Parts: sequence; structure tokens; C-alpha cells
Amino acid sequence: MADYYKTSYTSAGGRRRNQRSATGLIVDIVFGIISLIVVALFLTVLFVPTLDPRECEEVSTLGLVAPIIYVAQVLLTLYWIIRWRLALAVPMILVSLFGVFSLSSFYRMEVRRTYAEPKYDRQALKVMTYNVRSFIGDDGKRNIDSMVAMIKNINPDILCFQEFGFKDAIDTMLKSMYGLPKSLNRSNLSPAIYSRYPIVKAERIDTMKAFLWADIAVKDDTLRVFNLHLHSTTIRKADSNYIENHEYMNDEESEEQIKSMVARLTENNKLRAAQVDTITQIIAASPYPVIVCGDFNDTPISYTYRKMSRRMRDSYREQGRGYAHSYRGFFDMLRIDYILCSKNFEVLSYDVIDSWGLQTQKTRRGDTIVVRHYGNQQVLLGEGVREYMDKDELKAMESDSVELSNEVGFSDHYPVMARLLYTKPTN
Repeated sequence: MADYYKTSYTSAGGRRRNQRSATGLIVDIVFGIISLIVVALFLTVLFVPTLDPRECEEVSTLGLVAPIIYVAQVLLTLYWIIRWRLALAVPMILVSLFGVFSLSSFYRMEVRRTYAEPKYDRQALKVMTYNVRSFIGDDGKRNIDSMVAMIKNINPDILCFQEFGFKDAIDTMLKSMYGLPKSLNRSNLSPAIYSRYPIVKAERIDTMKAFLWADIAVKDDTLRVFNLHLHSTTIRKADSNYIENHEYMNDEESEEQIKSMVARLTENNKLRAAQVDTITQIIAASPYPVIVCGDFNDTPISYTYRKMSRRMRDSYREQGRGYAHSYRGFFDMLRIDYILCSKNFEVLSYDVIDSWGLQTQKTRRGDTIVVRHYGNQQVLLGEGVREYMDKDELKAMESDSVELSNEVGFSDHYPVMARLLYTKPTN
């Protein structure tokens, strides 16, 4: 009888173990196939910036989904580690390590976060770039007043607009800044440059649709600021709705939509490649230190970015934090707006202004302090405020505050700002 129960129990347990083993084997096979596909895509993405879109065509579009491929690579690596399949886990780890070098182009880890008010060198320049889409907000209405109010409160030293319009109105509203002459303004959404320092020379490159530069006299130095808007991706609202909301219901429509998007992206990658080959030569010929601002319409995993950022500092890669994005669409996944600068500059800060509001905080003496909200939800006090207040006043501020609603109707981009400190080279 004992032998019977022992045999029966063992047989049932064996069947259960065999069943679990078979299921695990099937799951491992499925994940193994997926891993091979993801590894192939991951390795391809690593080489995308070195590939000329005019030769590689559709492969160049993979940069748009690089963050998704990175995440998939990490998750699958963790899966094999957890499953303790070292034969697969070790190669996956090694492949993942190859991507560490390009990770900082769209994600920078915050090793240490500080909540104290940052202090910057007074000689640093606040540079801001913003594709304003002719100042049209999500509701289709013009938001010139609120956008300009935000810009004036941030108080940049150098301001670059793309898809700019209403020059006369903006000149009046930003009358404390030097603008470009009307002769450099195009009738349809041209770029524009404003500066708190005198603009001594400016030029529009007629062979380019949206590219100009200005020489700015900053004290004893002259800097050349380039403002450019590279060829559009021609991604339409219908494309965004398809990706974000899955508005196409049947497989045939979905397939046609994807084919159309890939074809347009491929063709426009080629056009931007030709543009950037010309632009980089013009920038390299500058006799002065340069700042490059603009909407590149391309991600950091691209031929465009690699060519533009060569021998330059990318303000995000120097001082950014967290995940980088500047386009308000596609789940806030894309960074296509940039501030680059010569090696003579030190980047002190970088912010994507993805939130904005004003908050009043009262001290015991009844004074009102304006607090600015911007840059990845970070709260920054008005510059120079704290140094005039004692500890009791600061404590009172924290306990007695009123939030005011002063939201801005952004365009389809977020403004990007960086603080740059120029150091004159020594002979």
C-alpha cells in the first residue's frame, strides 16, 4: 500500500514537473525569438547615426523608436537574468553595454538631486530656443500674449524663434531686446533672433528655407548665433492620432498608414541629410565662437544630430536630467529641439520648459514674492530673491502661499533654455 501511494504521488508530481518544464520551455523559446529580433534592432540603432539616409533609406527611421528599443533590450536582459539562463543573460548584458555610450543623448540619470536655489555666474548667457508654430496653441487660437509673458519672465539674453510670425507685434512686446532687420524676415514662418546685446551683423542663407545667423557683441567678445529649422518630418495630425489613439480600426488601413509614414520619414531624412551637410560647413567656417539653436526635426539617434553635434557641446548631454523631450506629441517621447555650442562655452544648466505658472508667496511683512515654475516641473525662485531675506521670512514664505493659475498655451513644442558661460581662449 505504501509503495502504491508513493508511486502514485511521484507519478503525479513528475507529470506536473514535466508540464511546468514544457510550458517554461515554450515561453523561453518565444522570448528567445523576441530577444534575437530586439538585439538585431538594438545593434542596428547603435549604427543609425553613422548611416547616410540617402543610402540606407528606411533604416534611418529607426532612430525615432530608439528609446522603445532600448527599454525592450533592458527588460529582456532582466528576464534572462531572473530566469537564470546565463547562456543568454551574459550575451544580452554585453550587448546592452554597447548602448551605454549613446544613452546620454536622450536619458541622463539624476545621481543627486538638489532642491536649493541654484546660483550661476552672472556672466552666463541665458539662451532660449522655441518653435512657436506662429503662436498657435492646442486650441487653434493665437496665444501671443501668454507666450511672450512667459518669455519675458524667464528673461533670456538670446532668444531664437522658429516658425515665427507677427514680427512687428513681437518687436513691440520685446522692445528691450535687439531684433533682426525686416529684410531678413521671410513672409511665411521664418526663424528670428532677439538679443539683449547688440546685433552687429546678420545674414539669411537664401539657399536654405529657414536658416540665418547673427553676430552678437557680448561685452568685449563677438559670438555667432545660428538659428535653423530643418526640413519637416511631415508627420500629420492623422499620423499622431493613429499612433497615440489607434484611430484606424482595420488591418488594411493600419498597414497603409504605416507604409505612408515610413515613406515620408525616409524621404525627409534624405532632405535633412543634404541640408546638414551644407550647414555644418557654414558653421565650421565661423570666425567666432558659435551657438546653434533650432528645431532639427530629428532625434539624437540620427545622421543629422551626429553631424550637427560633432565638435560641439550639446547642452542637454552636459547638464540635462531625466528623459529628454521637446516635442509635444508622440507621448512626449522626442527631443528634436537643441542648443549646441562651441567648446569655448561651459554649459551651466539645461531646462525644457514643460510647465509654467506663477505663484505668490507672502512673508510676515506682507511682501509678495513671485516664484517661477519651469523646467521638468522644477521650482526655481526669482533670481536674487533669497539673498535679501532672513530665515524667519523664508519660513513664513513656505507656510503662507497661494497658487495662481497662469498657464501658457504652448505650441506643439516646448521651449528649451540653457545657461552658457563663455571662456575666452588663452594664447
